[in-house]
Amino acid sequence: MTRDFSLQLLLRILRGERPPDTLDGDAWTDLVRTAGRQAVTGLLYRAAEQFPEGCRMPEQALFALLAEVNRIVNRNLKLGEVEQEMLDILRAGGLEPVVMKGSSCAARYPEPRLRTCGDIDLYIPPADMPRAVQQLQAAGITCSPKPDNSLDFTRNGCEVELHRRYFDLHVRDALLPPVGSPQGELLMLSAHILKHACGVGVGLRQIIDFALAYQAYPGDRQELHALFRRCGLGRWHALLLSFVKEYIDPSAEVPEAVDPAPLFDIVARGGNFGHFRQGRLDTLQNRSAFRRKLDTCWRFLSNFRFSVRYAPREVFSILAELLRENLH
Repeated sequence: MTRDFSLQLLLRILRGERPPDTLDGDAWTDLVRTAGRQAVTGLLYRAAEQFPEGCRMPEQALFALLAEVNRIVNRNLKLGEVEQEMLDILRAGGLEPVVMKGSSCAARYPEPRLRTCGDIDLYIPPADMPRAVQQLQAAGITCSPKPDNSLDFTRNGCEVELHRRYFDLHVRDALLPPVGSPQGELLMLSAHILKHACGVGVGLRQIIDFALAYQAYPGDRQELHALFRRCGLGRWHALLLSFVKEYIDPSAEVPEAVDPAPLFDIVARGGNFGHFRQGRLDTLQNRSAFRRKLDTCWRFLSNFRFSVRYAPREVFSILAELLRENLH
């Protein structure tokens, strides 16, 4: 199967459609591989459990799917333990960290343990960061600074990042909703997807995270759309929601329907964080840290037309930030 067809087929199956009876063993293997590259293996597994009688996945593809699902579940268990430990440590010092993405997104999935996980991201207000570092040091944990002004460390094999910024946006604070609010979470998730779409790439899992948060949003969607416009993300918001409506949730309310093809192409080309874009895996595995950073900047420049079209107010700030982070 071609890359685009495999992704389209995966999306149809995740929406509950029956797989074609003509799929052969190689096509099933490719489908499982595509789900892995898009970090939605758990969702494919859940969909496969609902396949009608007579629709069976070949053993080779099924075993590969089960092995990856088992890895995801075990990883989630470990991440959950580490996240809770970090929250307990920080709260013991009177801090109230906010979980970004991760478990807060997983909670909306039909089976949270099947969401492919990454690291643990916690937001700490800048004024509270010194106290957070002291609390962690008292527990024997040393943080390392990163070029984006966040701090990170590894605990029991899990990477934890402490962020001083909740929103990956360059707008006045007065325009932003409260951190951790339903509006704030949607804006944070959307801006995160945008930054990766403009840079190395973005996968389906991150968009599904946003789609589920949007589906659960309890407020007035017209006010939500107005918020995105005030923040300079009106065009991007329309593109992202058009993708959600076309491929994930047909009931999604879209402020302005646009062709989702530009975003589909980015998702299909690169997969999760763009790791599977042509040449990217070799860059990550076999080149120096400096060459990897240069590759990130080059990816952004190659997506410059997309960025200017859908995030004109953010594009130069994102570029400056990427250059600062990756040429540090």
